[in-house]
Amino acid sequence: MEKQANPGILGLLGYGMSTVLLSLINSGIIPFDGMIIAMALFFGGAAQTLVASMAFKNNDTFGVVAFGGYSFLWLSFGFMQAGVALKWWTTDAKAMGWYLIMWAIFTLFLVIASAVAPRVLTIILALTVVLLGSLGISYLTGNASLGLFGGYEGILTGALAMYMAFASLLNEMWGKNVLPLGKPYRS
Repeated sequence: MEKQANPGILGLLGYGMSTVLLSLINSGIIPFDGMIIAMALFFGGAAQTLVASMAFKNNDTFGVVAFGGYSFLWLSFGFMQAGVALKWWTTDAKAMGWYLIMWAIFTLFLVIASAVAPRVLTIILALTVVLLGSLGISYLTGNASLGLFGGYEGILTGALAMYMAFASLLNEMWGKNVLPLGKPYRS
């Protein structure tokens, strides 16, 4: 059988880099501007949609659900933010809180499913639950400190996704374990 490309590497980079960028905004390190909308729509959203379709062709259900789901998280987030910037609508804080909580629940089940994947993936997803949950609760309660925590925690989460992507790329290209990904929690 002919070797197929691993689309997950691109998907992890789309997720990781977009998450780091948005988290730099959420932590107050950089200001919000159109750059995050473009990143969300294209690398966070469109690229992960492409990855999900490639995962479908590879019969990778987890990849379809994870990358497909997050592609639509990023596309919907980018679209919401573009609409606010263009003054087409406003976004209610409580609605945004519930939006984030729904994505945290989605991710919680990905954590459970990923227990048979490399350990670093399960850790990334668990950190994503914390990220989305803390930001969601921050919006629901108005607790700015929790939102700031989510911003810094998101930098770590996105950076770990980037690590997994680059580790997977190097390990594949070099034909050996250059950077560890960890054994699954369950076999």
